[in-house]
Amino acid sequence: MALSSRSNPFFNALKSRRHKYDPAEIGQLFAKVDQQRIDHLANALTGYISTNLPAAFEKRDGLADYRTNPYVLMTSASVMGLGDPEKFGDFLFNSKLYMALETSFGKQIEAAFVGQYPIQATQKWTDAPEKVAEFAELNGLNREERAQQRIGSVWREIDRSCVVGNRRYMTSIKSGPNTINDTQVAGMTAAILNNYQAWMAETTKTYPHVDQLDIVLGLTYGTDRTTNNKENQILVKLLQQGFVEEDAGTKPGVLIDHATHRVRVYRCIGRDFWAFIGQPDAPDTTQYVFLEVLLALSKALGQGIAAADLEMRINAKLQHLALALTKLKFPRNSLPEWVRDDFTENQLFWFATAMTAFYDEGI
Repeated sequence: MALSSRSNPFFNALKSRRHKYDPAEIGQLFAKVDQQRIDHLANALTGYISTNLPAAFEKRDGLADYRTNPYVLMTSASVMGLGDPEKFGDFLFNSKLYMALETSFGKQIEAAFVGQYPIQATQKWTDAPEKVAEFAELNGLNREERAQQRIGSVWREIDRSCVVGNRRYMTSIKSGPNTINDTQVAGMTAAILNNYQAWMAETTKTYPHVDQLDIVLGLTYGTDRTTNNKENQILVKLLQQGFVEEDAGTKPGVLIDHATHRVRVYRCIGRDFWAFIGQPDAPDTTQYVFLEVLLALSKALGQGIAAADLEMRINAKLQHLALALTKLKFPRNSLPEWVRDDFTENQLFWFATAMTAFYDEGI
């Protein structure tokens, strides 16, 4: 039976926290950020931006490469008054650029930034060595064979791992509060239930001094109240199958395995995620890490965009796109009389742009 977030006390507890913007608090957090670390983070990302940001739009040539949902396209154009080819071109370009970056950029942020932490630890966040070894065994297989083998991967859902003291931390990183869907809920729940004992066994084998394991579902932005609740559904399903709350009063949402009390599962969202990345054994001391990430990204964007001369390249693409849109005109004498009478020039323009979703060539 489906659980309602409105009636379930566990959901309510997890959704109860509110993050309120406080300029005074931000000022205090700014005092703790490390300039040298920000520069290092920015440098790690600058090269990627200057090389890969242009790739998000340079490969697009004609209108066919900007194909999008024709029904939403027409509605958006009407609501926003995009009857001018230049304005419509800007809209198409920006929409596609955003979607392309949303797909690829998150993983690069993860790779460039997460690996620079924890702040106080001898080992930084890395790919789990067991995952590296597992995937190395797939070398020599073709794409289809690798995909088939990865279905049964024990380590597939684990993105990063580190050890601090006698505890190992493993995290599955999702970009934002609406990333996880129902299929992923089922997959991630099964991955934890089927593998947490193996993860613990491999951990003690790889790190003999470690006797505790934390498995963390991480969302890189958002708040407890703004998620689609899917990460909480994973926790509820675990509660029904061998996990219990460690302490509902002081640690809401922190689960521990009932059998050994050595494996914990919880989620960290937005600021809390970056604080966890900054120092997983003491996240209360690193609430400023999200500021370091945002400052480093801002600096890297300034450096990378200048290095790639993106402004000139984007303007060239926009002009090319606007020119193609101006050609999407029907000779009025080719249209039925009732179409000429009932449809304005803007309406015919939106109609023509929507038609591009149905053709591969000639547009």
